[in-house]
Amino acid sequence: MAYSSSPAFSRACDPRAVHRQTAAAWACRSLLALACTGLAAAAAAQTPATALSAEGARSYQIPAGTLEDALNRFGRASGALLSFTQDQVQGLRSPGLDGRFEAREALQRLLVGTGLAPHQTPQGGFTLRKAPPAPAVAAGDAALPAVTVTSQMDSPVQHYVGNERSASSKLGSTLRETPRAISIVTQEQLRNQAPKSIEQALSYTAGVSTEVTGADVRMTGAMIRGFSDGSSYYKDGLRLFAAGTYGSWNDEIDELESIEVVKGPASVLFGQGRPGGVINVLSKRPSAEHVNSVGLSVGRYDRVQATADLGGALDDDGRLLYRLNLKARDSDARTVGSRDDRIAIAPSLRWNISDSTQLTLLANYSNERGTPKSWWPSLFSYPQIKDLPAHLTAGDPGFDRFDRDTRSLGYEFSHQTDSGWLLTQNLRYSTIDIDYRHIYAMDVLADGRSVTRANLAQQTQGRTLTVDSRVQKDLAWGALQHRLVFGLDHVKYRERGGLGFGWDVPHLDLQAPVYGQAIAAPELEDSSSDLRQTGIYTLNQLKWERWIANLSLRHDKVHTTQLNTTQPHMDDRATTGSAGLLYQFDNGFAPYASYATSFDPVTGLQFDGSTFKPRRGKQYEVGVKFQPAGSTTLLTASLFDLTQTNVSTQDPDHPRFSIQTGEVRSTGIELEGRFAVTREVGALASYTYTDPRTTQSTRPAEIGRQTLQTSKHMASLWLDYRPRQVQGLMLAAGVRYKGASPYSVASNGQLNTNTGVTLADLAVAYQTPRYRVALNVNNLFDRKYFAGIFRGVDREATLSFNYYF
Repeated sequence: MAYSSSPAFSRACDPRAVHRQTAAAWACRSLLALACTGLAAAAAAQTPATALSAEGARSYQIPAGTLEDALNRFGRASGALLSFTQDQVQGLRSPGLDGRFEAREALQRLLVGTGLAPHQTPQGGFTLRKAPPAPAVAAGDAALPAVTVTSQMDSPVQHYVGNERSASSKLGSTLRETPRAISIVTQEQLRNQAPKSIEQALSYTAGVSTEVTGADVRMTGAMIRGFSDGSSYYKDGLRLFAAGTYGSWNDEIDELESIEVVKGPASVLFGQGRPGGVINVLSKRPSAEHVNSVGLSVGRYDRVQATADLGGALDDDGRLLYRLNLKARDSDARTVGSRDDRIAIAPSLRWNISDSTQLTLLANYSNERGTPKSWWPSLFSYPQIKDLPAHLTAGDPGFDRFDRDTRSLGYEFSHQTDSGWLLTQNLRYSTIDIDYRHIYAMDVLADGRSVTRANLAQQTQGRTLTVDSRVQKDLAWGALQHRLVFGLDHVKYRERGGLGFGWDVPHLDLQAPVYGQAIAAPELEDSSSDLRQTGIYTLNQLKWERWIANLSLRHDKVHTTQLNTTQPHMDDRATTGSAGLLYQFDNGFAPYASYATSFDPVTGLQFDGSTFKPRRGKQYEVGVKFQPAGSTTLLTASLFDLTQTNVSTQDPDHPRFSIQTGEVRSTGIELEGRFAVTREVGALASYTYTDPRTTQSTRPAEIGRQTLQTSKHMASLWLDYRPRQVQGLMLAAGVRYKGASPYSVASNGQLNTNTGVTLADLAVAYQTPRYRVALNVNNLFDRKYFAGIFRGVDREATLSFNYYF
């Protein structure tokens, strides 16, 4: 995430006594009522097509494991079109298959014990439906042999290759079938590494640079392929906007099933956005075979956290399922008088209305009371700042605060028609309220021990309504298989608030700081913004023998209204697209090539009064994916060439204005692997080389120079060892490297650069079907480092206990 170098930072905490009193009051709260929303589905006419024959016996060797993995392997081995939703297979396991069968029989055997049955479409493909009740079997009648379905707790290690089907692509394709780079942080990885934020969860992902200005309670975001994601991300495919100048959404890791990163321009999927890529987090959903759990964890800075993950069926036939995630945290933070407290509630309800119709309601409430990181004078101008104690703050515990309240309510609806059309609609209404005050330091005085200070305040209320509706059908034209998607999405975002800066703040003595002084908050200057975006798109996946092609197109219209006398209205239109081609070899290799574009509206006016055009992004990517049949290994290598045009640069004739003749280009290579080294050792490995640079600018010194807050080299390795001699034990360790990163430009034109850093992490866990005990340590050797002008995260250890029932 690329932050502005303007001063400020998050919401302060009260003195510690008040902090404890407030946190105790939260723990007594219980809120959020789940409301219901209905939707009617329309039928669609059947499109004639030549039927695809899925018949003919083939040999299958599919090991027992998760149902989703078994179905993916079946699809590759049979060549048949198979459509299913993630909700249908979540939490289910398959007994596997070994032998020679026709496609329908093979699929039936893979579904034994899951409660699902195959339904053949007129085009010869298959969909999944709930199996009808089995008739009573008379004595002596033949029956399939009994199958034992083990729970996830007793299943073999999957070594981080769990969900290989990307929800972000909107096509239901596996990663090996997708001709572009997509990374998935699975539930297994989240559980073992125990990250405290979305940013930390992405620290082992190729092409993604996190905490570029240190850990920040206010913001969630990353640099992807050399470009900022704008501190906005997507949840279940719907956008969550950053609120105001200082603040964004920050979902709880415990409420997420997985995190996906789509590399490169993704406007064809989501509309306006930065060219580096997007982050899409996926919520945990109800499951009939859910394992309930409660947990307690303790850690550094007096951190105490309680969690619960509850769910299951509300009726005997499993048509009504629920899930409830709860969290309460009472914690201090690194600096004196700081806090990091949170209450979070995330209920969901799934209604299997019929075998072909499902409705899932999703809600969320979160209440945070935190303190922003300390903002000191630039360590590039004042090197003595590096030697300050980590617990010292430039602000004041009685003034600083960052309060964030978020709420959301929405649904996901799907309906499969008899003619083979799949209709889906996702809708969410969300709110975010931020109350933020912060004192920051600016310069060190001549005495070498006193710093000048100022303050800021922000109050922001953001309201978002998003809806994405699409229809999908699998067609066949002889040997050509065609997955067709038409979609329409709309987002409406309204923001109201204010931001103000104040300068009447007492100096701070670095050697004898005095806190608790009476400091007035600055007056706020009102601001408002309204955004409406409507996009219509078509996504197409074509399969012919071993070839897979993607051809997709989208058109967007964006209207923005601001409380701004110089530019109250903006209207932008853009057409974006993507194209890709991939070939699957029998040995597991799948080389590919792709092209994608993006657009990103820009506020402001040029000297002649004309508005800026949207920034445009385009990417060429080639790569290869490797996943041998019957293996959980997934290796990806990708080369990319990404260019952003219409970048604002100084107007040489009118220096107070800008023109759009700038260009930024980022080229690089990404290597990423998720594999089992042995039966007992699993690995996550990545290496990234990125060369992000300014290629066109009216400032000659910028041309060819590395862009700010980027690193050319990044690498990571995570290994976990699970000895067969001690069932349930896991010993794991990881190492992360980030190369040198320029932060700002000095007065002499030289770059101020942070040196590279290597950090180590550790995890030890022991798990049985009833409980799990784990110790996680980040920055194991307590390495002191800086990100921008901010000190990086110190060593933090967390001990957690979970009980399953």
